[in-house]
Amino acid sequence: MTGTLDHERKPLLDTLTAYAQSGIYPFHTPGHKGGHCAAPEIAALVGKRGLALDLPAMTATDNTLHPTGCVREAQALAADLFGATETFFLSAGSTLGVATAMLSAVPPGQTIALPRNIHRSVVAGLVLSGAVPRFIPHNVLSECGALGVTVERLAETLDMEPRPAAVLLTRPSYYGLAGDLTEIVALCRSRQVPLIVDEAHGAHLHFVPPGGPVPALAAGADLVVQSCHKTLGSLVGSAQLHVGNRSPIDAMQVRDALNFLQSTSPSYLLLASLDATRHWLWREGRRLFATAVEETKRLEDEIETMPGLRVLRPENDSRLRGHRRDPLRVVVNVSGTGWTGYEVERFLRTEYRVEDEMADWFNVVYLFSPRDDLPARERLLAGLRAVSSSPRPRRGDSQFIDERLLQPPTPPLALAPREAALGRKKVVPLDQAAGQVCAEMVMFYPPGIPLLMPGERVTDDTLDVCRQLRSAGAHPYASDSSLATIRVVDH
Repeated sequence: MTGTLDHERKPLLDTLTAYAQSGIYPFHTPGHKGGHCAAPEIAALVGKRGLALDLPAMTATDNTLHPTGCVREAQALAADLFGATETFFLSAGSTLGVATAMLSAVPPGQTIALPRNIHRSVVAGLVLSGAVPRFIPHNVLSECGALGVTVERLAETLDMEPRPAAVLLTRPSYYGLAGDLTEIVALCRSRQVPLIVDEAHGAHLHFVPPGGPVPALAAGADLVVQSCHKTLGSLVGSAQLHVGNRSPIDAMQVRDALNFLQSTSPSYLLLASLDATRHWLWREGRRLFATAVEETKRLEDEIETMPGLRVLRPENDSRLRGHRRDPLRVVVNVSGTGWTGYEVERFLRTEYRVEDEMADWFNVVYLFSPRDDLPARERLLAGLRAVSSSPRPRRGDSQFIDERLLQPPTPPLALAPREAALGRKKVVPLDQAAGQVCAEMVMFYPPGIPLLMPGERVTDDTLDVCRQLRSAGAHPYASDSSLATIRVVDH
């Protein structure tokens, strides 16, 4: 873009609105013709204006493949606000952004270094790109799973042959923890290895007051993927991929990879929601998030007064030295009450009509936003008080210190993920799968960290973790939703 950027503009949203109000009748896609030909239920669902703005890529509305008009301007405004050299809007979530980043940074067959606390989208990226994973060892706390990668462990991983073509980190973690990136960025630059950060849960960090995690772009990451719908309020499925200001990956290379994966028919409602959200945040983002952080801290302080409940706070735990925490992601450890997180989740859902972001054996995780509903916050506190005042007998300390439940041992890699995922498969009972090579992803969602990925050899440890999580009420994501069977490589 040339000239001065005008953040008062909403180029994408304004372009769609102008076209919808122009009086032009759409003898073109989509088939609902701006609402004229929509089923009544669709009209009731989306609304008259939503249908009118649900337009396709065309001359009047630009396109996401090679944008020259309103899409290009809207992306440039987002890049300026977030501090990127270029930003790409995504209408298929961070999954599309992660796969794009991997395809643009890792040549087929080469190695990528990454920790185990990855989202399933990274596994999809491995299969699509043909890259081979090398997992970076990292510390684990039984209360909150994987911690940030240390520069020493990363250096050891980068020194192994074959040398990794890129590094990918998930930050912040699903428990809101983020290690410092300063030394990590310096190491990657000294080795000329691009750093990809899956910041799906951290788009809002750019707007929170000092004291929270430093955003990945500000820390110097090369490619950063953000799910704006998760924490910024855009429509579900809207995300963005940023190219850092000193990235060795050229923005055109990123666009080329993206254009192999993205649709020629993106949802313009999702794209417009990114544009409108950027405008709103440019005007009010820092004030809104500062207020939300203050309100959430007061809520945390009240939770801390409840017997048996404990809020995860790095400043209170020396084991979390070097980590900062997302101030709007509240992790409540409930193990002191004798309840599991899964039990608390079900209790508050059914009795108090509040839903969490995720639960595990030990914790329940709540995500807060600007302008959250106050009566709902009060119901949440009332529900947690009820849990605190109704302690249950402990079922054996081993259940509360088995770190495998949050960070299972990494199974050995027997085949490249692409080879295992796209080859012949057979179905075997889960209890008979030990020693076989997995041909699918097996995980419990959220958070969606794979227990098994294609190409890994099934171990007794992994099977034991699957049984424990399943019996606790966690929700398995696999081809067999009961997890009685599993697909393995058919040699």
